[in-house]
Amino acid sequence: MAQGHSSPVLHPAVHRLTGMDRHTVTVDGHRLNVFTAGTGPETIVLVPGIPDSSAVYRGQIPGLLEAGYRVVAPDLLGQGDSDLPAEAANYTIAKDQERLWAIVDELGAETFHLVGHDRGAASTWAMAAHRPDRVRSYVALSIGHPGARRYAAYEQKQLSWYMLRLLFSDAEDWLRSEAEGEGGPWSTFRWWVGNHPEADAWIADLERPGAVRAMLNFYRANVHPVHAKISPVPRVQVPTLGIWPEGDVYSSLEQIARSGEWVDGPWRFERLRGAGHFLQLDRPAALTRLILSHTEAYRAE
Repeated sequence: MAQGHSSPVLHPAVHRLTGMDRHTVTVDGHRLNVFTAGTGPETIVLVPGIPDSSAVYRGQIPGLLEAGYRVVAPDLLGQGDSDLPAEAANYTIAKDQERLWAIVDELGAETFHLVGHDRGAASTWAMAAHRPDRVRSYVALSIGHPGARRYAAYEQKQLSWYMLRLLFSDAEDWLRSEAEGEGGPWSTFRWWVGNHPEADAWIADLERPGAVRAMLNFYRANVHPVHAKISPVPRVQVPTLGIWPEGDVYSSLEQIARSGEWVDGPWRFERLRGAGHFLQLDRPAALTRLILSHTEAYRAE
C-alpha cells in the first residue's frame, strides 16, 4: 500500500464483483479499483454510472467472457472500492477520462472495445472521439453524444431537474431523508432511483463515510451553471451503438437517438424494451446480446 494512504472503507460485498482479479491503479495520488477477467486477445472496458459501481455489469460479464473477451471493469473515483476524495475538483469529466486512459495503459490494452453508461458515458464519448486508433468500437448506454444532449428538446431539461437539486448544500441530507408520504431514512433516495430493487445495495454502499459526497461531487464538478467548464466533444469516427431503455426517466429518447448526427463512423441505434435507466440490471441478457452484436462485428481479423 502506498505511503500516505489510510486503508479504504470497502463497499459491501453484495455490491462488488466476484471471481475476478483485482488491481489498484494510482493516478495523481488517488487509488482506482479495477476488476479484470479473461485472457482473450481483445479487451472490452465497462464503465459504470451513478449511483453504481463496476458491479452493475455483473449480468454482462459472464457472456462477454464466454465470447472470448478480456473484461476490464473499473470503479470510477468515488465509486466502489476506489478512493473517495472530498474535493469536487477531482470529479470532472476530463479527470475521469485521464484516469480511464491510465487504467487501460496500466493493464496493457493498446486497443479495446468500450461501453459507458450514465457518468461513464459522459467520459467515454470523448475517449471514442479523440482516439479512434485505440477504441475499436463504442457502446453508449442511455446517454448520447454531448452535442446531441446540448441541443436536446425541452423534455431532456425537464428530466434533468434532479441535477440542479443535487447542487444544493443540503443535498446529502435530502437524499437520506424521508420522502413525503413514505416513511424511513433514505426513502427520498429510493424515490429518486425509482424504488429499484438494487436500492438496498446502493444505500449500503453510500452509508460509508464520504460516499454520498463523492457521488454528488460529479454533479458539482460538471453541471454547475457557473463553475463547470466542459470541453466540446469532437465528432466520433469509431463504430458506435447507442442503446436507449424505453423506461428511462432520466434521459430522453432524442438526445441519444440523434447522436448519429455526431458520428461519422458506422452508427446504430437500438431501443430496449422492459428496461429503465439501469438497463444492465433490468434486462441483463438482452443487453449482453446487443453489446456482443456490435463488438463482434468489429473484432480484429
